[in-house]
Amino acid sequence: LLTIALATVLTVWFVDLGLAPWLAIAIGLLLPFAIHALPLGVEFITGALIDRRPTSRLGPVDAVRLWLVESGRSFVVFNIDQPWRANFAERPIVSDPARPAVLLVHGYMCNRASWRRWVLEGLPSGWNVATISLEPVYAPVEDYAESLQIAVQKLRASSGAERVTLVCHSMGGLAARAYLRAKGHGAVARVITIDTPHHGTVFARFAHGKNSRQMRPACDYVLRLAEEEEAVEFICFASQHDNLVVPRDSQVLDCAEAVWFEKIGHLAMTASDEVLARLIQ
Repeated sequence: LLTIALATVLTVWFVDLGLAPWLAIAIGLLLPFAIHALPLGVEFITGALIDRRPTSRLGPVDAVRLWLVESGRSFVVFNIDQPWRANFAERPIVSDPARPAVLLVHGYMCNRASWRRWVLEGLPSGWNVATISLEPVYAPVEDYAESLQIAVQKLRASSGAERVTLVCHSMGGLAARAYLRAKGHGAVARVITIDTPHHGTVFARFAHGKNSRQMRPACDYVLRLAEEEEAVEFICFASQHDNLVVPRDSQVLDCAEAVWFEKIGHLAMTASDEVLARLIQ
């Protein structure tokens, strides 16, 4: 709402300054998108300067397409899905132990609505799928273990599944690791992390909250997690061109299978048909 108000004020101001009305309106309409696109552009440029592996190099056309798609996804997630669609209806859970039971765990500053597209349109109807919103937003990562425990037990009870699969985006992967250490691994078959900063990210230094400080490279929390081996199978989905997790190899645990993708941004990974197809596989 604040973005819309600012865009309206600027549009009127530009008209008062003598700018053609159609041009003033066009600038006003582009402003909400630009608010996302400009900082994301800085992230992509910074990532390219820090992470100079040959696999991360892109031509100008691919770089612009990557930036625009990620900017569009960011706009939808933070301006539409999360504020207005966070209460979308869960799928009915069918009591059938033979069905895969999957709990989707979102990332930093997000909520369950970041999975809306996959839940409603992508994931197989034969799966039992549940979501969770991790709260408070800026709590320490280990504080999410209790709510994850509740969500896992609820999914197991309603589906009849002995164990569930955790699919986690970004910080959600760290929350899953904290849960496994606090509550044990008996209820979890495997964990698939998507763009999780397992070894930290340089951009965490500019974020807010206790959980962001736990995602800094070589911080005490990241190092403590690394002291223990994971008790269940981990598969790490990672993007060669992630704009938020830098360096990019921070997305992969040494003990895990790494599945790499190209030309997909951090948030766009949770709306990518390519990533979805591999997840289902």
